[in-house]
Amino acid sequence: MTDNESAADKAIREALASVERLERERAAEDEFDPEALDADAVELMPPGDDVPPSGDASPPPSTTKRTADQMMVETLLKSKGELQEVLSQTQKEAKDMFDRLTRVSADFENYKKRVSREKDDAIKFGNEKAFKEIIPVVDNLRRALQAAPTDESARLFVDGVKLVSKQLEDALARFGVVGFDSLGTPFDPVRHEAVGSRPDATIPAQHVAEEYQRGFMLHDRLLRPALVIVSAGAVEN
Repeated sequence: MTDNESAADKAIREALASVERLERERAAEDEFDPEALDADAVELMPPGDDVPPSGDASPPPSTTKRTADQMMVETLLKSKGELQEVLSQTQKEAKDMFDRLTRVSADFENYKKRVSREKDDAIKFGNEKAFKEIIPVVDNLRRALQAAPTDESARLFVDGVKLVSKQLEDALARFGVVGFDSLGTPFDPVRHEAVGSRPDATIPAQHVAEEYQRGFMLHDRLLRPALVIVSAGAVEN
């Protein structure tokens, strides 16, 4: 019995085997001719012994048993086709059920992968809104350092602000928030947002000539585009 074969299929197969066995027995009995045997027996009877009239003879028990077996075989033969049809139908239903189970199993595996992927994305990008609120603080610290006085009296203060700015950027980097520089790089409409253009003899056309606001990535996703001025190239005389 195969994995897809049910107990009903096994019972039907056993019934069909029984029918085939009875068919073979019936064929074997047909090869045996009792009338020829009776004729040989009559020839061997001693002279003077009368053969009983055929009308007074009763059928021997073997003939009665054979007739009952024939009736049973004929009945089974009639139901053989029905049994085969039932067997074919149950096998088809079992195959359909197996195919359906295979599809459901594949769908469930895809569902588990999708849920796992969504869970990972939720962990990686769940704090995206909070990071967008923190990034302007990094911008302002950078601007403060750019505008800080350069005299010796303010050196300690400037160094302290640099340290705070670096600590903040390092903390963001541990969560996947990393800034990128755009000055002098080719203009990328995915990572850059152009706020204007200007001629520039030192920077090729369609390259970033000035960066107004730094861009940031959150892992492999753009968190904030950089605001840039795009070079139009050198002015022709």
